[in-house]
Amino acid sequence: MLNIVSIVISLLAFLLSLYSSISTYYEKHIKTKVYLRWVHEANNQLNACFLISNMSSRPSTITNIYFENQDESVESTWFPAKVTSAFNLETHVEKTAFIDCTPLNIPPRSSKSFIVGFQYLRSNQIITNQMNFKFVIDGNNICKFFHPKVVLDNNQIKYVLENRLR
Repeated sequence: MLNIVSIVISLLAFLLSLYSSISTYYEKHIKTKVYLRWVHEANNQLNACFLISNMSSRPSTITNIYFENQDESVESTWFPAKVTSAFNLETHVEKTAFIDCTPLNIPPRSSKSFIVGFQYLRSNQIITNQMNFKFVIDGNNICKFFHPKVVLDNNQIKYVLENRLR
């Protein structure tokens, strides 16, 4: 009788250990997800806001982001470029913020929002129904196709920049 109890206890300990190992492996290997929140076009520059979700137990790093449009592929800015709203004649106020540059670091089990800029685009039609981006996340190339739901105009970008400065 004592022998059967010890076997049952050791079997339960083995099953709990196996479950713990599988769940730890799963939590470390959850993929980083990227969502397009909005886009804004200014002259030959595309500004895009991405929500990046990392539910893994390890931090995640996006080292490069490419915007692929027709026959060109443009990398996001390597420096924090300035985004300026239109000058308001009534209040004499111009809103300015800086866009994020790569690498983008996302802590474990969190989400962050980034505004990324793509400069010197040659195409006349930048914002289309399907926008193609390529992300290098933790050394892996991931191609994402987005259908932009929110396209900001010059008045709306002013409010976005105001919230960014808070």
